[in-house]
Amino acid sequence: MLGYLDELCAALLARDGETIGRLLRHPLARALPRKVREEALAIRRAGAGSLMAPVNTLHFFHQTAHVLGARGDPATRGGGTSEADQLELGFKAAGGSR
Repeated sequence: MLGYLDELCAALLARDGETIGRLLRHPLARALPRKVREEALAIRRAGAGSLMAPVNTLHFFHQTAHVLGARGDPATRGGGTSEADQLELGFKAAGGSR
C-alpha cells in the first residue's frame, strides 16, 4: 500500500493525469479515503497548470507510513534518535569569543 501511495503522491505532484487515472483504477484505490480520491480527481481535472497541492493524499501517506512503521519515514523511527539519525549543524555556542 505504501508503494502505491508513494506513486500516487508523485503523480499528483507531477500533475500526470494519465498516471493518476491509472492509479485511481487500481484495486488499491478502493481503500483510499473519499477526500483523497476526490482530491486526486480534482487535480487530474485541473491539469498541469494547476497550483493545487495534494495535501490530503500526502497526509494520508504520512499516516499510513506511521501506522506501518516504515523505516523511510523519519517520524516513525522507533521512539528515539540515535547519533546516526542526527545531523551536525556546526553552530558555535553563544557568548563565546569572536
